[in-house]
Amino acid sequence: MLGSPESGRALDRAAIQRAFEGLEAHLATRGLRAHIYIVGGAALMLAHRRSRSTMDVDALLIDHRDAVLAAARSVAQQQGLHDNWLNDEVLWISVLPTQPDVRAKVYFDSPHLVVTGASAAHVLAMKVQAARGRDLEDIKALVRELEITTMDEVREIHRAVYPHDAIPLRSELRVEDCLREVAEERGHQGHSGRHSRHAGGHER
Repeated sequence: MLGSPESGRALDRAAIQRAFEGLEAHLATRGLRAHIYIVGGAALMLAHRRSRSTMDVDALLIDHRDAVLAAARSVAQQQGLHDNWLNDEVLWISVLPTQPDVRAKVYFDSPHLVVTGASAAHVLAMKVQAARGRDLEDIKALVRELEITTMDEVREIHRAVYPHDAIPLRSELRVEDCLREVAEERGHQGHSGRHSRHAGGHER
């Protein structure tokens, strides 16, 4: 099956693993060792265990870019993926981060390819910066993971990644809605837990 923008299939965690293994094999034949730093949906899926699929792997950094992208196209042909399954045109980030991600997680480590995934805090800052409708569920998931409860905490994380930019007003409003929804979820869960313990006490 040939890979193409039309015929390529969505990528789940296992498919991305196979794609990176194929990419590593191609780089080995060329005697190259490359590093890829991924963000977006792929980072959420791989580094943060989100259950989802994605059409491409967004990369902010690709060592030996031309050689790696050429190898990625060969992998696409072999595995039936989109030609641009490895994508370094990350258009969903309105402003690229200016600070390094010191907490990036290693997702794939081999003699010829290392893939790191953006840390939860870094992904949250980028998602907050964009705050598109499709980002909101990811923002809520990251708020839960990081156990964030206030907008000031979000601003602090955003400031560490974008020290010269305030959160856009539209994004602030959307993030505040996300925080409110997560707080309501936590309240319901706490109420359910208290109810269960109370009911258990009656049974004894």
